[in-house]
Amino acid sequence: MELDKRWIALAVFILLVAFAVGVKYADFKNDRQAEELALLQSSEPTDEARSNELESKIIQVYVTGAVKNPGVYRLQEGDRMHQAVEMAEALPEADLKHLEMARSLVDGETISVYAQGEIPELPVPTNAGGSYSSGASNQNSAMVNINTASAQEMADKLDGIGPALGQRIVDYRTSNGPFKDIEEIKNVSGIGDKRFEAIKDKISVR
Repeated sequence: MELDKRWIALAVFILLVAFAVGVKYADFKNDRQAEELALLQSSEPTDEARSNELESKIIQVYVTGAVKNPGVYRLQEGDRMHQAVEMAEALPEADLKHLEMARSLVDGETISVYAQGEIPELPVPTNAGGSYSSGASNQNSAMVNINTASAQEMADKLDGIGPALGQRIVDYRTSNGPFKDIEEIKNVSGIGDKRFEAIKDKISVR
């Protein structure tokens, strides 16, 4: 009888130990799952992060010339020239073979779609020394078209216009359309009367 009580006590002890181990393991497993879930959630981008990432891939280009709907178009980074031209709907008289239709677009650029016969003639050699003439005067060839020039081109060719100010000029025409006359460039922040006087003889709008 005494032996049976000992066996019963031993069995109860074993059951209690097994129960305690089981509870401990369950708590450990739940804690581990909670940690993994928290780590997974922290690694997932938030809706705001996704939105910011998507917005950062948007570029804007200005399409003008022989198109049905000239204006500023929003595209994805990596989109091609032909996509912007298709959005603006090229007119039947547009001469598209002079555009690099497969080229990737650059944010802030102006795409000028010329009509047949409007493409500037290629320069031809005038002497054996290899100098060239395009048929226009040297003064015209040195003019900077503020409706088509890049920010860097304006910075290189216009006195007092650095890359930052050149980019502001590009941003202005992207937002407001092409300049109607050269004096409109004074609407760009940083270009006052004095700076305009220094560049007015070197810029054009067409």
